[in-house]
Amino acid sequence: MDHTARSMLGPEAESVLATLAEKGLDASIKLNDLARATGLPTGHVGRHLRTLERDRLARYGCGAWAATHRGVRHATDVTLPSAT
Repeated sequence: MDHTARSMLGPEAESVLATLAEKGLDASIKLNDLARATGLPTGHVGRHLRTLERDRLARYGCGAWAATHRGVRHATDVTLPSAT
């Protein structure tokens, strides 16, 4: 993923996505637990989750949120150091 795509998400949204991706594709996490894990207010987490959902990086189902394959790939690309 190129630098432009990485910079589209802010640091708070990246932390929400990283927390979801850390759980893996088969696990999901409820909004309040996600807010607790990231240290962000629930309203901020909710807003970032909607952004991630719009960009198809996260999905909602059965009362909890999970990263998509695309979201896990994005989170991995962002945490890897860029080659110079």
